[in-house]
Amino acid sequence: MVIWGEVLWDRFPEGDQLGGAPANVAYHLGQAGGWARLVSRVGNDELGKRALERLGAYVDTSLIQVDAERPTGEVGVSIEAGEPRYTLHADRAWERIACTPSTATAIAEAGVLIFGTLSQRTGEGLAGWRQAIAAATDTCLKVCDINLRRVPGLPATPEVREALDAADVIKVNDRELGILAGWYGWADPIAALRASTKVLAVTHGAGGSTLYGDAAPIHIPGVHARPGGDNVGCGDAYLAILVLGMTMGWDLSASGHAASRYAAAVAEARGATPMFDDARIAELLGDDE
Repeated sequence: MVIWGEVLWDRFPEGDQLGGAPANVAYHLGQAGGWARLVSRVGNDELGKRALERLGAYVDTSLIQVDAERPTGEVGVSIEAGEPRYTLHADRAWERIACTPSTATAIAEAGVLIFGTLSQRTGEGLAGWRQAIAAATDTCLKVCDINLRRVPGLPATPEVREALDAADVIKVNDRELGILAGWYGWADPIAALRASTKVLAVTHGAGGSTLYGDAAPIHIPGVHARPGGDNVGCGDAYLAILVLGMTMGWDLSASGHAASRYAAAVAEARGATPMFDDARIAELLGDDE
């Protein structure tokens, strides 16, 4: 499994947390017992070294590039009315992830390729991602995690539509679904996305999620999270466990329920990448009985 996208540090008022949606997905996949290779780019600086060290406990970091010119990514994070608000720092290493020969080879051999939409927002980033998609085989399951950190009302940009068109599996939240509907004039955005995907996961925050596959829609109830944490990275954890279940041969319902439990556990902690011991992971991944 190969995951493509940004590594950055979330700058909370109370301290730094490792972040970046694709990096979070890779982290949670690895912590839960999966195996992933992360394709990203960090600076040749202390933050980059810290990111590689933290990710290295659970993720194959051999495809993460080190940029000699640009620093490691950072994003300011504040929590307003229970929701995270992000301020990106521009001209960072993750904005120009390259599809190197070794990366192209890894993608060509992968059964799953996961990507977001944020790292393609620059010309260099989009060019690298296009090469990555071209390297994937027809049998590779391509998973898109929509990430729209834009103000509603702004025009659509090419990278989002290209990511949607390339995907077999899409995860999107209710807010993002509304933005997409406005951009593309979709009266029924669920139907529009289902027309070209194998699985569509729509997350509803604390209200759970709805999974659309070959059969009737599956509603996954939300799982109560104890107070004291935040919801940064919950969607990334959800996607990680959903894909893990799908690749392990679980049915879609079981995958979704485990993903919901795992996301709630992340919401009980501060930051996107808390550590869980083996007993807690087994509990979160266990059956629904």
